[in-house]
Amino acid sequence: MAKDTLLNIIQDILSDADGDDVGTYNETVESEQLARIIRNEFLDIVDNYDLEHHKTISRLTATSDSTPAQMTRPEGFYDIEWIKYDKRLTSGGAPEYKTINYLSADEFIELSVNLRESDSNTVAMAVNSHSLNIRNDKHPTYWTFIDGYDNIIFDSWLDSLDTTCLVAAKSLAYGKQRPTLTLADGSIPDLPQNQMQLLKNRSRAMYFDLFKDGTTKEIDKRMRNSEIRAQRMRHIAGKARRNNQRRTPDYGRK
Repeated sequence: MAKDTLLNIIQDILSDADGDDVGTYNETVESEQLARIIRNEFLDIVDNYDLEHHKTISRLTATSDSTPAQMTRPEGFYDIEWIKYDKRLTSGGAPEYKTINYLSADEFIELSVNLRESDSNTVAMAVNSHSLNIRNDKHPTYWTFIDGYDNIIFDSWLDSLDTTCLVAAKSLAYGKQRPTLTLADGSIPDLPQNQMQLLKNRSRAMYFDLFKDGTTKEIDKRMRNSEIRAQRMRHIAGKARRNNQRRTPDYGRK
């Protein structure tokens, strides 16, 4: 089944509103306003429904020599479920990805303060206003967030192999990637089919409410029915996830 583009949705809603027929999303002030409504409603659905549909694997981003055991998450990548790192001990050979265990910030700091900076295998690493002791003689075992959720802190790195810092190409993380909707005629909202109908009905209701004389009873009914169906499908899709204990924290979108 062909998916609706941004222009298709605009044309359908304008037709319902007895608006001008347009051939591009920004042909009229009215159509461009509607395009922005659709994008805003799309982002609202993405943020509020936590769709399994948007889960993916991503590399983390390396930082610098001054923060060798710190990496950052890619823009829009959130709700990280697990992190793995290639723990091979030589530069050759096959990758050996192993799970890095999550620790809460207080557990991680307790681990850090039990290390002595005077030891030859320990260095102090500045993390914002903090200084954490980390080991430089082994691949990481634990990770955490400290002072926000952009920076991911690890307990160690193997400087004999990863000479300056943890390597982006050796990292794997599994989580949700927040999609975007570009204002272009052919843009297709990245949503499952049931949420696509919700997007159309919410955008139609918002457009009528802002630029017409308010939503009609039929439009309001269609929107509410779409929300009910979307919620029902959300619970079905999330059943397996709820049966497993969460090991990592949720945090705000960027």
